[in-house]
Amino acid sequence: MKKLILPLIFALLFTGFSVNTFAIDPDPVITATATAELVEALAASEEAQLNFGRFTAGTSGGTVVIANTAAGTMNITGTVSIIGGGSPSSAAFNISGHANQEVTITLPADGAVNLTHATTTDVMNVATFSVSDASPLLNASGEATVYVGGTLTVPNTSIARGVYTGTYNVTFAYQ
Repeated sequence: MKKLILPLIFALLFTGFSVNTFAIDPDPVITATATAELVEALAASEEAQLNFGRFTAGTSGGTVVIANTAAGTMNITGTVSIIGGGSPSSAAFNISGHANQEVTITLPADGAVNLTHATTTDVMNVATFSVSDASPLLNASGEATVYVGGTLTVPNTSIARGVYTGTYNVTFAYQ
């Protein structure tokens, strides 16, 4: 009987355990998903030009500052004097694109833009540009308006009188 008890115990122990074996797939194939969304291209238009107005330089010059607001208020420093009728205003840009998206706006570097006299080589430098919102959020219709102002450096009276003009780049990009 002793000889039967030991094999019987082992037989009972092994019958209580089941061994599961799974085949391992050496080359599994999984179906994955890719997506893409094509949205409207970002567009911008200049609705109003940056206008520093009409002024005199005075004996030592100074600055003309146009605020980056819808009103585009004008402030002066130094010996610059405002003369009426010049229509100072901030620039206004309308932006359109994909609804509820944020846009970044890049303005020219400080001092990088000159306004040149219509008939001479005299220049006045735009010392700084500023924007009402550097990262506007397009509304539910995909639109926003921003205003650009700046500071014009007016030298003393040794430059020619007349109209000065220049161009500058404003870059709009989706964030």
